Amino acid sequence: MENVIINSYQYTSFFDHYFSSDEEWLNKPEQPLLNYVIENIPEYVTTVINFGCANGRDFIPFQDKYNCIGFDLAHPSIIKWACKTDNLTYYQCSIEDYLDNFNHNNLDLSECLVYSCVTVMYLTHNNQNRFIQHLLDHNCKNIVLHEYPSDQIHDQGYFNPSKDIADVFTRKHFRPTVQKQPTGFLYLNK
Repeated sequence: MENVIINSYQYTSFFDHYFSSDEEWLNKPEQPLLNYVIENIPEYVTTVINFGCANGRDFIPFQDKYNCIGFDLAHPSIIKWACKTDNLTYYQCSIEDYLDNFNHNNLDLSECLVYSCVTVMYLTHNNQNRFIQHLLDHNCKNIVLHEYPSDQIHDQGYFNPSKDIADVFTRKHFRPTVQKQPTGFLYLNK
């Protein structure tokens, strides 16, 4: 596994269990959303990028077939990985630093699936727009965001990009309970 530290971050201890938990649910991939993604992922995709990858649990369905790239705030030494790490590159890097301080030359987003689960909602409205527009401008044709929508405001934030950005996504619920649950925002095989 390759680790790259772009920056060190201070974050609330609430997030610590996402990096090193023994809780069963935190060591299994998000279901059934990722089942849907796997069924619909185009053949040309070679790499899965996960922003807010935590312990890598959502890499598990992809780890044997795809290159995996994770971005999150924790130092690599504290992460107890749930996934295989032989084809994983981990960046200790926020989305803001990814946008402003990351060398994008070696990452062809046209062959990537970009995934995030309850992470983009922590960005400001402007940075949500910047992030998604960046992905689109760099030819990313496969984006899956699992976020709390603005009509189901979560106490930590919600997914609320501008209308023109939101309109590129198909919205689909994957959990049996819709209220107070993340929703899938899908831009697949575009």
